[in-house]
Amino acid sequence: MITLKANNRVLVENSKFAYLIQNYARNVSSFQLSNTEPYIVGTPILAGEMGQPEAEFLKVLTIDGEEITLGDKNNVATTTNYAHSESTKIVAVQYDQIRFFWTAALGTIADENPTFSDSEPLTDWTDMDPTSFYTTYEDADHSDGFGWFQYKNAISGETSRESNPIPYAGFSSNTVRQIFNDFDSGLNINELTLISNRERFAWLNEALSVWTNKLNLCNVEYTVSTPQTVTTIADTAEYILPSDFSELVEITDDEGNTINHVPVSTVLANNGDNPSVTSYYLRGRYFGLTPTPTSTGDEFNYTYRSKSTRVTSLSTYLDLPDNAFYSLTDYMQYKASMKFKDPLASVYYQSFKNAVDLFIQAAHKRDANLDSFGISNSSNN
Repeated sequence: MITLKANNRVLVENSKFAYLIQNYARNVSSFQLSNTEPYIVGTPILAGEMGQPEAEFLKVLTIDGEEITLGDKNNVATTTNYAHSESTKIVAVQYDQIRFFWTAALGTIADENPTFSDSEPLTDWTDMDPTSFYTTYEDADHSDGFGWFQYKNAISGETSRESNPIPYAGFSSNTVRQIFNDFDSGLNINELTLISNRERFAWLNEALSVWTNKLNLCNVEYTVSTPQTVTTIADTAEYILPSDFSELVEITDDEGNTINHVPVSTVLANNGDNPSVTSYYLRGRYFGLTPTPTSTGDEFNYTYRSKSTRVTSLSTYLDLPDNAFYSLTDYMQYKASMKFKDPLASVYYQSFKNAVDLFIQAAHKRDANLDSFGISNSSNN
C-alpha cells in the first residue's frame, strides 16, 4: 500500500493575513480584524496556524469596514468551532480542498518526465484538515506509477497546477525529494516551520550552479549536450541558442566538415561579408553564420557544454559524478544556518567546499583510449 502525502503548509506560504483585535469565544459568526485588505467576499480563510489543534477553515461571507462575517464551504453563514484569542492570524488562502490522482509509469525515475493527467482520480475533492501539517491518502490499488494532487477553491471552482509527481517506486537518493528529506532531517521542529519550499529550491539550485561550473572546468565532457541541428533560413545570419548554452564544443556542416570560429568583432567590422569560407560566431544568446546564408535548408550540427538549469520538480534526477549530490545538503545547511545566524554556518560551507575540492583533485578526463606502450610513429629509429 502506497501512502501519498501533500504538505498543507504550502497553502499559507507568502499569503496575506490580518489579526484579530479582540478575544473570541467559540460559536461566533464574525470577526473584527486589524484590516480587511487581504480579503474579498468568498475568500477561504485560515483562523490560527496550520497544524495547530484549534485551526479551522472558514469563508468570508461579507465585509463591512473592518468586520467580516463568516461562511462555510457552501457560502452559507456559519459560526466558529473554536475560541480564538486576540492577535490570532486570519490568513487569506487560495484553496481549501484537495484531490489525489494516479498516472502509469512509462520508464524509470531517472529517465522519465511524467505527464499529469486528471483522467484517473483516486479521491473526490476533499476538504482540507487545517489541524494537520499533511493530507494523506493510502492507495491500495496501484503498486507502481506516479501519484499527484491538486488544490481547489470550493466556492470559485478554481484549481491549482498539479503537484510534482510522487513515484510509487520511491525517490532514489539523487532525486530532489530525497535531498530535501536529508536536509530536513538536520533541522529542528521550529526551524522546519521557518523554511519554505521556495527557499529549499533556491538553495539547491545555487549549489547545483556551483557544481556545474566546476564540472565545466575539470570534467569538460560531463555536461556536453546531445547533438543539435541548425537549419539555415535564407538571408538570416543568426539563430537562437538553447537556454542552457555555456560553451560550444564542436560544429560541423552537413558533410562533417568542421566550421571555423571568427570573433564577432570581425563580423561586425566586415558587415558579415566574407565570401571565401563559411565560419561561425557567437553573440549573446545567438549563433551566427558568416557570410549570411543565401539558401534555406542547409544544416549545421553542433554540441555544447551546458550550464546549470533551474530544478523545480521533486522527482528530478540529479546527475552528478561520484555521488557528489550528497554534498548538496551541506550547502543547503550552510544557507539555513546563515538565515538562523547559527555559528556553524562556516562549518557547513567548509564541508561543501571540501567535497568540491576533493572532487577536483580526483577528477580525470574520461576517454575511450586505453593506456598502451610502444614506440611512437614520430620517433626516430
